Amino acid sequence: MDRRITIALVVILALLAGYIWYTFLRADAPPLVPETPEPTAIPFLSLPSDQVQAIQVWDTQTKQTTRVVRDGEEWKMEQPAQGQANRVRVERVVYQLSRITADRKLTPTGDLAVYGLNPAAYQVRAELKDGSTVTFQIGGENPDKDYFYALKNGDAAVYLIDASIANDLVEFATLPPFTPTPEPTESPSPTPTP
Repeated sequence: MDRRITIALVVILALLAGYIWYTFLRADAPPLVPETPEPTAIPFLSLPSDQVQAIQVWDTQTKQTTRVVRDGEEWKMEQPAQGQANRVRVERVVYQLSRITADRKLTPTGDLAVYGLNPAAYQVRAELKDGSTVTFQIGGENPDKDYFYALKNGDAAVYLIDASIANDLVEFATLPPFTPTPEPTESPSPTPTP
C-alpha cells in the first residue's frame, strides 16, 4: 500500500474521531434527543378555597339555579330548596374552583355561539368572604369532548377547561348537592326463647 494513501486514511480517521468527540462525547454537547417541553398551564381561575362563601350555578336552558352558602364548617343550600347541603360534594366543587387551569386560550374571531357561549349553557358565580364575586360561563364541549369552552367575565378570550371540572359544575346544577337521607334499617327480630 502506498504511504500517501495510508497517511490520508489516518488523517480522515482522525478528523472523523474529532467530529464524533466534538458533536457527541464532550460534556457540553447538545443532547441527541431534544427534551420535550412541558406545556405550561394557563391560569383560568384561582381562589382561596377557605374564602369562598357561596357558590351559584345557573343552568341557562332549564333556568334552574343551585346555590349553596357556607355556614361555619357546613354548607346550606338556598336554591332549588333550602336545607343542609352535601358537604363532600360542595367541598369538591370549591376545591376545583380554587385552581382551574386552561389547556388553551383562544381569541374568538366571530360569534361566540360557535363555542356554545352565546348564550352560555351555565353561569357560575363564586362569592368570597370579602364581598367580591367571580363569575364565568361554561359553553359547549370541544369536538374531542375532553374540554369545555369557558369565558371569564372581563376577559374577551375563550378558554378550554378540563371536562372533569366542567362536568362536576354541570352536575352541581342539574343534580343539586342534597344531603343524602339515611335509609331506615330493620331492627332485628327478637330471638324466641325455649
